[in-house]
Amino acid sequence: MIKAVFHRVPIVLALSGLAAILCVQCANASSLSGDLTADNAFYAYISTDNTVLGTLVAQGGNWGATSTFSNFILTPGQTYYLQVEAINYGGPGALIGQFDLSDTGFQFANGSQTMLTDTTDWLAVYNNANSDPNAQQPWVTPTGSVYSLGTNGVGPWGTVSGIDGNADWIDATVLGLSDCQFCTVDFSTPITSDSSTAPEPGTLGLLGGALTGFLALARRRVIR
Repeated sequence: MIKAVFHRVPIVLALSGLAAILCVQCANASSLSGDLTADNAFYAYISTDNTVLGTLVAQGGNWGATSTFSNFILTPGQTYYLQVEAINYGGPGALIGQFDLSDTGFQFANGSQTMLTDTTDWLAVYNNANSDPNAQQPWVTPTGSVYSLGTNGVGPWGTVSGIDGNADWIDATVLGLSDCQFCTVDFSTPITSDSSTAPEPGTLGLLGGALTGFLALARRRVIR
């Protein structure tokens, strides 16, 4: 009995070591945060495929109230897309926001870890004429450019709190102020991984294989 317990100690230590490695990786994981609103409502998602609607991370139904999401963990080596469906139900409509990455493991389309809504780094597309703020719409992949209705502070919205003053109110370029009184517009922008920070292929697989072999050897010793 004493011998069996003795041989289980290295197993416990090995498992603890693996857990420690995984915990270090979790602690160093990159994450995405954002502050945004839209006239009039929006749903924001994060996806690994821009043709497919991703995971819902934020939503709002009042353009005067800024919505926030934080600490969405990003997997190294994976490309992500921030997707927003903006729903307008009367008058001018647009999207505004600011977004941040926790470290240099990922970057926005502008090459940095901070991005605002602008006319350079976003794509947009008219979705449909449905202006129901309580109904999430089927995703239409954005392919067109956007235009600015002005930066934060411009009328008719005035200054939206919690969002950088240089952020643009953006809309699809195929639409004018009077063209989308009641409709849904889809926006997206990519978030790419810095390949130099991604784990080497198979690293965890090799570690897991080595641990499996060690455990098998330890079991044989216990049986003896």
